[in-house]
Amino acid sequence: MNLPSSTATPTPVTSTSPSSDPAAISPEICGTCENRDAWVIHAARLRSVLQFFCTHCLLLNHPQSFCPSCFVFYDSSPPHPSRRVTCSKCGSYSHIECVGDAKSPPFHCPPCREDNDSFSFFSPIIGSDGSRFVDKSLSVAFLCAAKIAASSMTKAVCYHKGEAERRGKEAALAKKRAREALEEVIALDDAKEKEKEKEKEKEREKEKEKEKARSVIPKLKEASVELSGHRDQKPKLSTASNGAVKENVKEKESSASTTKNNGGAQKQSPTVQLGKVKQEGDASK
Repeated sequence: MNLPSSTATPTPVTSTSPSSDPAAISPEICGTCENRDAWVIHAARLRSVLQFFCTHCLLLNHPQSFCPSCFVFYDSSPPHPSRRVTCSKCGSYSHIECVGDAKSPPFHCPPCREDNDSFSFFSPIIGSDGSRFVDKSLSVAFLCAAKIAASSMTKAVCYHKGEAERRGKEAALAKKRAREALEEVIALDDAKEKEKEKEKEKEREKEKEKEKARSVIPKLKEASVELSGHRDQKPKLSTASNGAVKENVKEKESSASTTKNNGGAQKQSPTVQLGKVKQEGDASK
């Protein structure tokens, strides 16, 4: 398969570690080797960070996702420990049938067995006319890298979807709590306003009672002055009442004199009777 030629000028490699600056991440440049002439840049998440890799760097940074010999993608299901050999250097999993007699410890996978500076998972073949093309083995490696990138982004989509749902639920719960808190604050505010209104009403009632008391005080003072004046003055009798009093006095006096006269008559009656008796005796002689 022929590859399209690249017109971009290759940039010299200045760092072998992924750039931590978000502004430096570009979908046209490998974030690890900074190769601009990589034909295809794969987007994948590494350590929960979205990065862009060329085919070689993507396979190099995901050693446990495929067999480095046959480029079979494991898709989170590596072979059983009894059917795989683990590299003692990078930890990659190789099929037992792929490694053959080289499985005796310490085992090193093909990338670790060779010089890292010269080894490449995906190095297009350059023809005599300068055109680049890939054979079957390179196509298999490229397909494996594409599967790894697709699986990584699918997991990222699922993760972010779950994260969005979780945060949506948290936001709805927070909104509900905020609404309940706001309603509670409004209720407390209304209760305080009612208490203030009651206090104002009580104060108005007290003011009314004070006004009534103030209005009664002058009347009480006038009544007390009138009572004190009546106590100081003697009662005056009318003319008719004076005449009646005098008549009563005369009647009392006349009744008293009559009683005296009657008493005298009663005292003189025995003497008169005795004189009469003597006169009658002399007349009989």
